[in-house]
Amino acid sequence: MKKLNGVKICYVLSALLVVGFIINTIIDYARYNSTLNSAPFYLQIIVNAICFIAPAIIVFVVGFIIKKKSKTG
Repeated sequence: MKKLNGVKICYVLSALLVVGFIINTIIDYARYNSTLNSAPFYLQIIVNAICFIAPAIIVFVVGFIIKKKSKTG
């Protein structure tokens, strides 16, 4: 039963990271000014994806593996 709680924590954390990505991208878009920034906006989206989406995928996969192992074991 404790492993299932860990799975839920992993899924919730993954969802929170995705929501954080969306919120952070919206905030960056509101602050972005093309005349002041030399980098295009899509680079900020890529950085946000590396910081939020990549860990979200890792945590989701860990939760999936824990869930799969708890069913077989």
